[in-house]
Amino acid sequence: MSHIMRPQSFSTLLNWIEREYKEKDSIFGIHKSLFWKPEKKRFFVPELFGSPLLTPVGPAAGPNTQLTQNILAAWLCGARYMELKTVQIMDELELGRPCIDVEDEGYNVEWSQELKLEQSIREYVKAWLLIPVLERLLGWEKTEGAGGLIFNMSVGYNLEGILEPRMQTFIAKMLDASEELEEYREVLRKEFPQYADITAPKALVNSATLSTMHGCPPDEIGKIASYLLENRGFHLFVKMNPTLLGRDEVRSLLNETLGYSDIQIPDPVFEHDLKYPQALEIIKMMKEASKRTGKFFGVKLTNTLGMSNHRCIMPGEEMYMSGRSLYPISMNLWNRLSKDCGGDLNVSYSAGADAKNIAGIFACGALTVTMASDLLKPGGYGRIVHCLKNLESALEKAGAANLKAFSAGAPENLEKAAADALKAPRYKKGYYPGAPKVSSGLGLFDCIEAPCMSQCAVCQDIPEYAGLIARGDYDGALSVILRKNPLPGLTGYVCTHLCQTRCTRANYDEAVEVRALKRFASEHGRVAVPQVKKSNRKVAVIGGGPAGLAAAMRLALAGIEVTLYEARQRLGGMMAIAPVFRLPHAVMDADVQRLKDLGVKFVLGHKVTEPPESFLEQGFDAVFVATGFPEEVPLKLEGIDSKGVWTAMELLETTMDGSRPDLGKKALVIGGGNTAMDAARTAARLTGAPVTVVYRRSREEMPAIEEERELLFEEGNLLEELAAPVRVLVKDGRVAGLECERTKLGEADLDGRRTPVPTGEKFVLEADSLVVAIGQGADRSLFENGRISLRRNGSVITTQAGRTSRSGVYSGGDLTRGPDIVIAACADGTRAAEAICLELGVELPELPGLPHPTIQEILSSKKARTRKQSPHREAHLPVSERKGFELVERTLSETDARAEAARCLQCTSHCDKCVEVCPNRANYSYITTPTSLSLPVFEARDGRAEVVATEVFSLRQSRQILHIEDFCNECGNCATFCVHSGKPYMDKPRICLNDEDYKTQDDNVYRISENSLRRREGGVEMTLEALNDGCWRYTDDALEVLLNQAFAVKKAELKGSLKGRRSLLPAAEMKVLYEGIRNSMPWLL
Repeated sequence: MSHIMRPQSFSTLLNWIEREYKEKDSIFGIHKSLFWKPEKKRFFVPELFGSPLLTPVGPAAGPNTQLTQNILAAWLCGARYMELKTVQIMDELELGRPCIDVEDEGYNVEWSQELKLEQSIREYVKAWLLIPVLERLLGWEKTEGAGGLIFNMSVGYNLEGILEPRMQTFIAKMLDASEELEEYREVLRKEFPQYADITAPKALVNSATLSTMHGCPPDEIGKIASYLLENRGFHLFVKMNPTLLGRDEVRSLLNETLGYSDIQIPDPVFEHDLKYPQALEIIKMMKEASKRTGKFFGVKLTNTLGMSNHRCIMPGEEMYMSGRSLYPISMNLWNRLSKDCGGDLNVSYSAGADAKNIAGIFACGALTVTMASDLLKPGGYGRIVHCLKNLESALEKAGAANLKAFSAGAPENLEKAAADALKAPRYKKGYYPGAPKVSSGLGLFDCIEAPCMSQCAVCQDIPEYAGLIARGDYDGALSVILRKNPLPGLTGYVCTHLCQTRCTRANYDEAVEVRALKRFASEHGRVAVPQVKKSNRKVAVIGGGPAGLAAAMRLALAGIEVTLYEARQRLGGMMAIAPVFRLPHAVMDADVQRLKDLGVKFVLGHKVTEPPESFLEQGFDAVFVATGFPEEVPLKLEGIDSKGVWTAMELLETTMDGSRPDLGKKALVIGGGNTAMDAARTAARLTGAPVTVVYRRSREEMPAIEEERELLFEEGNLLEELAAPVRVLVKDGRVAGLECERTKLGEADLDGRRTPVPTGEKFVLEADSLVVAIGQGADRSLFENGRISLRRNGSVITTQAGRTSRSGVYSGGDLTRGPDIVIAACADGTRAAEAICLELGVELPELPGLPHPTIQEILSSKKARTRKQSPHREAHLPVSERKGFELVERTLSETDARAEAARCLQCTSHCDKCVEVCPNRANYSYITTPTSLSLPVFEARDGRAEVVATEVFSLRQSRQILHIEDFCNECGNCATFCVHSGKPYMDKPRICLNDEDYKTQDDNVYRISENSLRRREGGVEMTLEALNDGCWRYTDDALEVLLNQAFAVKKAELKGSLKGRRSLLPAAEMKVLYEGIRNSMPWLL
């Protein structure tokens, strides 16, 4: 791997820009639909540093302003304030790799430039001149939106280094780049005459931002600031560290208020940094210097925050935090500084800024806002567009002509923003649900995958049905859901929606409300009963829970006659007794009706007692058993048989059909699972008073899903955690209370939860009734006289497909896996049904493939990926009205459902996250034709290359990814956001733009020319040539093969020693890559 970036020549960059824009309507992979062209003829800042500023937003000094193409990409998306990458005299540092980790809150170890000073100045000058070239190319040259650009030089880290000759030369060049500008203008005159008359000011900058090392002495900061402002005449921002708030306050805010308990900030971070009183002295001193010189002075808020490297993704013991977790700290520091400066403080802001808070930041009085972490997330530079649109909207709403007018109430706005930052959920640790990734590795090709689908047990086609809802096709949406999910109504209400924990929108804002969309489709969609070709096969299904119903649906769709036996009078398994305030009976009835319409026979109130295999003797061809875990685990306590003690299932079954038992006024529920949550919420409605849940571990260890816990507490119920029941207190034969023993948490158990350890401390909870919900077990009686193998807990042992130890008998759901979620049971039933069909020789109806998106649909989706959009959630019945059993969660309105569905990013159609998040524009998508090739495998025999076998090469997707090695510094950001457990910068085809780099690398590296593609693997070079007649020639160290237009072998010869077998798979891969580049990125040839 090569982490050394190779800046491209001015000519190469402009040729790339021109050809890509002409042929693809994009520049450096950014489509013109994401360019920001000012529609309102307004300068946001009429004057800053003596110049008008079109937009006061841009990339912060960092990875987004290091190379020319980075700066141009930011400019195209609307940035007009460019805080250039910080430079210093030490420009040969070896930085750790990876150096960026912004999965959620941002971290980095990349604190200095990676180019030589001489390279950096050239990158900045190239960008400075290419921007007016772009204005002409795009037709913006004569608009009022032209110009309005400020480059801001960022320098560090000590005065001694700044005074070094090479740094002085750098600064001089930034003030007068006449020589370099003339060199590049000569290129325009010779190679691009249409731009020959374009000029640019010789001075790239007249302002600077001072960035000092963490721990830089205060007198040193003052000296550097004075030198830059007074000696060199720069308008100046001095960057301040968030540690100014002090050790106790910073730690308290991060670890306690915001919940980042994993973050540890060592004392030396605070001890070495500038202290708050010293910062005030520097500000006072520099404000006086500003008055003397007439130069601008302000502070940059804030630097990153140093801390221990607790994530261990990047090397080293220390790293620096940025992003959303830094925003509350920086806003509160700003508020404090502003007050102590009497409101007279110029601020450039950069700490967790994004599209949602940017207008508020400017309302607080910021002059400019720069971003780094936000631009490194999916959407990339395109996020700037949304920032500007939100800012424009805010100014229009306020009736403000510019930012000065907009920030008229800055002190009050700042006070409120600082306080709100500490309360807003989106700045707290728990807001982020986790990375939307799948466990699979990353290959050269075919990497598009929707992580929500992979997380779903039945692999629902979520993006497809979301897209249909967004377009108003509710029937189509329900049809798509029913392909794989037989119970859309049930799962639309009670599914734990694990899919949402892997929704790609988590990289932007919040997950799509997938379950709510499914519920909407199930209630608004209509699907006709499919015509099924009947077979002469019969299958018995024992158990009418989700697994049994799913199996029955799939079998019936295959034309098999299905008879289902259920012990209860209602179908649904445990869901049959779910409280109606969660799941109305009509929902389950509608799902069951589809099965009835398909001809499934139901035998209700029939508990099967004979061994399942006996059904085979009754004429059934197969049996599927899914009786669940219907037996409640008993709690062995003194007094447990007293009046007023209920099991959770008893209570839920009693209330299922409208009965309302008397539980008294004080009810306790023992347990911490989802059934316990249902029982507690039910008991609260029966008692009319809060119920206390007694749990022997802590809230964090409760197996109930977070959503169910939140609803429990939202309704005013209580949790007595770390409490183990000891005995039931009885008075006059009835429950009077529960004696408990306080526990503490010990070591983690096998399931990862910490074990409760008794402390000896006893206490009593008063109660009129007690509900026990500590778990469920299998009913073994069904298998007593049979030959089906069971585990010790009574669950059935099966294969992955659901086969038991008895031929013809299958099983699934809780009976095989223990208590689990509904959708997992559905998956078991479907999988077993398919295995039964295979065994019986019954053909299954083929599921349709995913639709192919149009280019316009992809562009529309890419545009959506630059915008933060809050979810449209189902309305809840007000807590004050939850006295009875009325439904709590309401179905989305049609307007909200379509808007929410439109938030789906359509991850099955394209991904491109690695393209978007690369600050250097090193990753690109290209288009290929899906294909399948039968490839020969050669072996040397008698001096000849003979085909001894074949293997199939398949390419399923048309959109692929390649990597430009010259642009990459192995920061690792694309690996962070790749949906797979891979690294695009290592695993995707790595294209070298020069021979020198290509020859120094041994694996997965390519060099393309007009008619050929070279590749190196294991140090061996391979070449694929495109011949004039449409044929191909492939050569490596042992073979030379001539292939026809269909890539079939015409001739093969040995050209060296061939040991073992050799496949033409590399040649096929090279063909895909060559054709993809030639058709999609011909400027690389």
